[in-house]
Amino acid sequence: MARVSGTPVSNVDARGYVLVHIVAGESLADLIASQVIDHMRTQARTNGPRRPARVVALFLEPARVALGSRMRRRVASFRRRAPEIDVVLHPYVSRLGVRRNAWLVARRLRRKARGQRIVFHCRGEYAVEWAAAIREHLPQSAIIADIRGAWPEEFLFARGYDGPEGADADSLQGYAYHRARLRSSLDRAAGVISVSPGMIEWLEGEGAPKDRLTYVPCCVPTVSFERATREKARADLSLSHQIVLAYAGTLGKYQHIGDGVIPFFRAMAERHNDVHLLAIVSDSEALRRMLPAQGIPPDRATVMTVAQGEVARYLSAADAGLLLRAPSRMNRFSQPTKLGEYLAAGLPVIVSRGTGRVDRLIEDNAAGFVVDVFDVSWSRLVSEADRVWRGLRAGSDELRRNALALCSREFLWSSYTERVRDAYVSALATQP
Repeated sequence: MARVSGTPVSNVDARGYVLVHIVAGESLADLIASQVIDHMRTQARTNGPRRPARVVALFLEPARVALGSRMRRRVASFRRRAPEIDVVLHPYVSRLGVRRNAWLVARRLRRKARGQRIVFHCRGEYAVEWAAAIREHLPQSAIIADIRGAWPEEFLFARGYDGPEGADADSLQGYAYHRARLRSSLDRAAGVISVSPGMIEWLEGEGAPKDRLTYVPCCVPTVSFERATREKARADLSLSHQIVLAYAGTLGKYQHIGDGVIPFFRAMAERHNDVHLLAIVSDSEALRRMLPAQGIPPDRATVMTVAQGEVARYLSAADAGLLLRAPSRMNRFSQPTKLGEYLAAGLPVIVSRGTGRVDRLIEDNAAGFVVDVFDVSWSRLVSEADRVWRGLRAGSDELRRNALALCSREFLWSSYTERVRDAYVSALATQP
């Protein structure tokens, strides 16, 4: 079975290893602060017999990116956010390829390790490729593959296919490439971490051994909700007397903004004048254009782009978070980052039915609403929206308490510290 608890599995001296979290080619992504830096900070700060002797966050970027002012500001912000960890930015020359650049990285890491073994925690397949090349120069090290998404499936979804059946030859070729890259990463890794039970099952089907799989969801460092912060944010946004539905994220096709989020909000807003949409997105102008085209007046929505550190504060102004994705092969594997963020901000979650574990998790913990949104009549959608509106009116405090409790149980980095260390120490014991 996949590893689900932090049980000691090895006599490896926990103080005898250095943890290096590799991020390659995505250092500027918004999620890196919360999903890498905050996680590694928890590992560095939490005492225990298997605590790493040192924690390094290694960012590998082409020189043209690494030497830019935006990247330098990002690294400085990471260091301020987590002074307990060693944040290292290493520029490389793209035309030389991974293997020829790797020896310079290895030389740098050898100095930092000071004779101790290294665990490479690799964010995605590209980071695993780097770790494998570095390991040629540092053989007393181990690789953990942190597989964040089913990229072969996402490749097909972006081409308009819900799985390989019926896909055109060009799409199948791309699908095969991404599967081969994934399987190469699984072969190179002594352990595999992933973000949802669905992903764990999928990875097992792709060849990852059960006993090397570890479930660790996208987490948050702490419960962020404070009532005073909520009331101030609502006042600042002039939303004190509104029922506010929040959406935070991108406008990507798989987020189903146009065929899920907006229609559901419209079904509620057309019948209830006290409903308002709060959208925190990366492309606010694009969403502002979408809303009127789908019947949402500008005064019924607040659309904004804010720094990642401000998202939690603005989310707390809302009464519920929207997580509406159509049932599909790909969405069966997902457990979005925003789920933990919504719950930490005290938001019960409105989730569409048929999207894997998430709808059951919300329903079983009474932490929101499971709704039918896709492939239903307009009257059915209105009925579902009315049900949610009545529920928010009748029991928002209880829903919020349940959401916060669920976050504390399942979506804090501290809840998984020992489980992750178990994976690290197991990898050191088993890596050839």
